[in-house]
Amino acid sequence: MRKKVFKVGLVRHILMLLLSALVLASGASYLLWLALGSPNLPKGGTATLGEVYNGVKLALAVVAGVGAVVALAVAYRKQRLQEEDDRRAELDSRRDDVKLYNERFKAAAEQLGSAKAAVRLSGVYAFQALADDWAEGRQMCVEVLAAYLRMPFSGPFERPKSEVQFSDKGQVSIISSTDSTEQHDGYEELQVRLTIQGVFASRLRRPKVTNSPGGWTKRLSRGREAQPDEYGDPAWADISAVLSGATLVDVDFHNCAFVDLDCKGAVFYGDASFSWCHFRGEARFDGAIFVESAVFSGAVFDSYAGFTDVNFIGGAYFNRITRKFDMEFNSSWFRAVAQFNHMTAGSSGALYFANANFSGPTTFSGTLSFHEGSFVDVSASRKASFKHLPPPWKSVGGKLVKADPNDDLPDA
Repeated sequence: MRKKVFKVGLVRHILMLLLSALVLASGASYLLWLALGSPNLPKGGTATLGEVYNGVKLALAVVAGVGAVVALAVAYRKQRLQEEDDRRAELDSRRDDVKLYNERFKAAAEQLGSAKAAVRLSGVYAFQALADDWAEGRQMCVEVLAAYLRMPFSGPFERPKSEVQFSDKGQVSIISSTDSTEQHDGYEELQVRLTIQGVFASRLRRPKVTNSPGGWTKRLSRGREAQPDEYGDPAWADISAVLSGATLVDVDFHNCAFVDLDCKGAVFYGDASFSWCHFRGEARFDGAIFVESAVFSGAVFDSYAGFTDVNFIGGAYFNRITRKFDMEFNSSWFRAVAQFNHMTAGSSGALYFANANFSGPTTFSGTLSFHEGSFVDVSASRKASFKHLPPPWKSVGGKLVKADPNDDLPDA
């Protein structure tokens, strides 16, 4: 049923317009008469032919004016009714779209909760397609997929190996090492999780806008890559993800863009790449465990970055990152190579390593903006070595201490 647009009917509307026009015309005539000095108006007498003709023209003009007012009122009301119909049609269309999106969301959620891995995979791709189409519900789809990754998972983390066997009659058979149902189900679950990670990577990765000089991209060791600086927005822009406590395998989020990313307490199996990522909000990795290498080289941190109490079992690479606020590695453990070279800092971006432990070669070449308490109570094992420590810090007896300004000790 059409909503009532006008409070008055058409006839009353026209009469109101005519009355308003009459009042305005009378007022204008009176003001004109006053402006002309209040001349005396002719009284009585026989009208001449010219006066009759002018009177007829005036009457026709009045009739035409009345017709114009009527036409204007009808056109105005017709336009308002059409606008109201268009508005209602748009609302109905949006309501239908939301209803359809909610139905798709429910169906995808049911698939993701299935006991069969193949159905769960379908649910992942259903959420991907839904998030592509539904901008308003995109963050909600991401939250569901991220919640799935936060669910407990104990492996396996590698593809099961298969063996080729030959019988006495020359027949060939392939035997998989996943003999138990538990191993088989675990590997299928791994595929679902890897697919979710792949969806995040593909939709949050920024497209390249400009190419590097000469059309080439310099490859660095251990997956680090020197790339040009300008990129466009990802397919899913303005996305935050909560992956706290998640179990992640072979993460490849290089060149992705996040608003806030919460990976507190997450466990990363395999190499984890966040190189050239853009973190527009807070990036929290406090308490995380990186089983293999953790690569953040080239990343940009627009807000606070927390890496406190992180266990870097493999190499930790933070070369050429840009940070605009503080970055904390307090109480973290670096058990292998640790590189913090050529880091660029904003006006308030200081580095903190209080109570951190180092067990491998560590370099700080070309990095500035250390706080005066950056290395308080830092420990170093016998295998640890440091290059380009910021003055006045020195490595002495397994500790980083502030050297006397008059002391000429070389860097350890």
